[in-house]
Amino acid sequence: MTTSLKISMFSTLILLRILVGYQPHSGQDNYHGKLNAYGGDYEAQRHWMELTYHLPIGDWYWYDLEYWGLDYPPLTAYVSLFCGYFSDKLIGADSVALYTSRGYEDPIHKAYMRATVLLLDTLIYVSVAWVSTKGSDKLHNRKSLWSLTFALTQPALVLIDHGHFQYNCVSLGLALWGFYYMTKDHFLNCVIGSVFFCLALNFKQMTLYYAPVVFAYLLGRCFSKEAKFFLSRFCTLGITVIITFGILWWPFLYYLPSQNQDLSTGERLTHVIHRIFPFQRGLFEDKVANLWCALSTKPISIRTRISESMQPLASMGLTLTLILPACCKLFCVGKLNETSPKHHGDFQLLLWGSASTALAFFLASFQVHEKSILMALAPISLLVWSDSCFTHWFAIVATWTLWPLLCVDRLEVAYSCMMTLYLVLVWIFVDNYPIGLSSCFNNNLMTRTILPLSGFGMLSLHILQLMVPPPSTLPDLFPVMWSIAGCGMFCISWSVTCWHLYYGMGTIKDKKI
Repeated sequence: MTTSLKISMFSTLILLRILVGYQPHSGQDNYHGKLNAYGGDYEAQRHWMELTYHLPIGDWYWYDLEYWGLDYPPLTAYVSLFCGYFSDKLIGADSVALYTSRGYEDPIHKAYMRATVLLLDTLIYVSVAWVSTKGSDKLHNRKSLWSLTFALTQPALVLIDHGHFQYNCVSLGLALWGFYYMTKDHFLNCVIGSVFFCLALNFKQMTLYYAPVVFAYLLGRCFSKEAKFFLSRFCTLGITVIITFGILWWPFLYYLPSQNQDLSTGERLTHVIHRIFPFQRGLFEDKVANLWCALSTKPISIRTRISESMQPLASMGLTLTLILPACCKLFCVGKLNETSPKHHGDFQLLLWGSASTALAFFLASFQVHEKSILMALAPISLLVWSDSCFTHWFAIVATWTLWPLLCVDRLEVAYSCMMTLYLVLVWIFVDNYPIGLSSCFNNNLMTRTILPLSGFGMLSLHILQLMVPPPSTLPDLFPVMWSIAGCGMFCISWSVTCWHLYYGMGTIKDKKI
């Protein structure tokens, strides 16, 4: 792969993100019609820049909680402060003026906001995708080019971060950097990987979806030498986590909020944790494609059959059951003798394992958002040569389930263009590399029917929604249908990740292609 081809591909992927950025963002012109808070995620992120830039650090998690109060972990707050500082210096004080800048949607400032996502995406997510798919010879270079292309043209990732507007690329990129280092041979790399993963956890709490399988793998690595090394390794990782969290959380424990000077350290810490993990909001929000939402439809109506006090326990029990297969497998993988070549195989298995636990949390955990499916999509997008048929199918399904949200954001055109582009790339890939069709979907007649039936169902629902208005008594008919169908396909996806962990044959062999 020549340098000019690399540069051309990279430039095209950047241009793709810029073009999507010209589309409406979440809550633009207050299209959501919220009464208590203007706009959506775009205004929330801008508002966090405003409050972190002007207020003392002790007030960040306390200021006007009814208007997009800060509810992400500390690293997000620090990044917001950084972006707010440059917004003030480059765009003008009006863009982050305390209180008076609410609902600020100047086109120049919108370009700045889009640029912050693009910069962080390039520095963190694009870089780890580039490194983790890098080829070592001519054959592998050709394969890595396809891997990188599919990883960076994922419609859901591009549409949510560069269209809807969020910074998922940061937490996902940091987590993938963590996986990359954890699976290298020397144990010091596990320590480096732990730092990256802690940073990911402290940028977005949804990174906890990966935490069980990461813990299982690292615990296995602690056992992978003689017993006398276990304690030192375990303590090293524990101290690394404590120091990383301590540095990021210390200011919020030390500095008091202006209006609550008499609060103890424990009370302040509890408040911040409640802001980050709002269990009081219920099982789910909107129509998300997970089990609880699907089972809440009539006639099952599961939320009326389980008391509110028991719902978190039921959610926890089901989630723990679903994450168990991946955690057990990754513990055994990490425990293997370190003299064996680890990085390539372990990295792939950790990707499958993290996707499995992410799907488990998405399907069964508490307070799930539709955008959380990106947690499963990111690792799966790097596995195109392990099971290209499934990875392409999952990318399409994940994007399809976001359709109701994207309609609210008026991103229908961007959705259609990104899906078309991705499908064209898949068609070119399959036409040139038919070996890439190797998949667990090809094992038997039942699994071979999944692709055509699901494709027909997704397309049919799009056509039905376009041609048939919902009845006045069922205004949410189509979002509910999206939720139920998406939940079914994500259940299949979770089963596929478990199959690959226990029965998968690894990557596609290097045949002549």
